[in-house]
Amino acid sequence: MKKAFSIVFLLLFSIINGNADSPPSWTPYKVESENGEFFTWLRFVDSDATKSPWERKWTLIVYTKDSTELWQQQIRPMGYPEGKLSNDGKYFSYVNYWYYSDSPVVEVYRREKKPFAITGDKFDIPTQYLQQTSSHRLWLADKGYHYANGAKQQLIINTRDSNTWVVDLETGDIKVEGMNMNYVYAFLASSIIITLLYILFRKRSRITSANKT
Repeated sequence: MKKAFSIVFLLLFSIINGNADSPPSWTPYKVESENGEFFTWLRFVDSDATKSPWERKWTLIVYTKDSTELWQQQIRPMGYPEGKLSNDGKYFSYVNYWYYSDSPVVEVYRREKKPFAITGDKFDIPTQYLQQTSSHRLWLADKGYHYANGAKQQLIINTRDSNTWVVDLETGDIKVEGMNMNYVYAFLASSIIITLLYILFRKRSRITSANKT
């Protein structure tokens, strides 16, 4: 039974890693809001099929459920059919599952406002928590990301170091919800080291005192 469970776990792990490293499709796609009141299309603006998909111009167009256009912005997608549209139709957020310290991992597009992006280093994730696949590093926890409930204009992002981050969709500011566990771990590690050094110092002092007598 234990052996069978291990095999299933390895298969699932392989599937997850395989999906994480699958090549981008670069095809237009549709995303609906969770409440079904809005949807968006990410598609080509130009008709120049001689260019590579990533070289062409893309647009994000948001509609009400009866196909009335609300707003649109130019967008530079990553080639994967990902992203979330808020239940009020005002925000489209794309969070990259791959981690890059000096490149955008979060992009937020907003109605009647300029989009903003957040680089990976702003989330202060220790390297040991980044899951290495065959070609990339994953930084999101299983919960991934979602919009806050109620009237809050926030994007919630769960990272692999057990932290929950709150992104203000109006200002672009980010903050960790509660206490940042990275600092907690650093404090505990420092406390353990100091305690061990103190014990060694006391032990050495006792040995020195015994030798003198």
